[in-house]
Amino acid sequence: MLYFKSEKMESNFAGETVISVSMQRNLVLAFSLTFLSMTAFAITPDPADQSGYTREFKLLDVDGNGKLSASEIQKDTLFNGGGFSKADKNGNKSLSENEYATYKSAVQQKETKRVAKDSAITSKIKSKYLLEKNFKSFDVSVETKEGVVLLSGFVDNEATKTRAGQIAARVKGVKAVKNGIVVKP
Repeated sequence: MLYFKSEKMESNFAGETVISVSMQRNLVLAFSLTFLSMTAFAITPDPADQSGYTREFKLLDVDGNGKLSASEIQKDTLFNGGGFSKADKNGNKSLSENEYATYKSAVQQKETKRVAKDSAITSKIKSKYLLEKNFKSFDVSVETKEGVVLLSGFVDNEATKTRAGQIAARVKGVKAVKNGIVVKP
């Protein structure tokens, strides 16, 4: 079991490891950066290697004519909201396997980049919380979606709640902060 102490790493009377607050912050930062790099390098399918897309395409091609109609593509929610017309590059009111795979790959790559950016924002905010003096960073949860940060958790006073929102708002890429932190009575 690990215990946290404010000076340096040492063993206590029971032989358990005690870690300083600064080492704790460095460990959390290292774990955050490792997670971020794993997210940033998520693999998305290459349009040239479309075996996964080929399988999906053939499952959707109910009539087996090698083209997807607007009614056939409705089973793939990625194409809802105008996706079919965007993917239909030649305007023939049907999608070839290449049109299907190219559009789907582009949308998935865009989503992967968004998730990576959101993860980076969350990691930066959590790192700043760790560096903030007299701030119990583990009492505050941070979630980010499309640049909007949601803060939640419980803190001891209104000043800490306000400070958490200010720190989050100053991070590059943050579009808005929804501060749902609750001050303990």
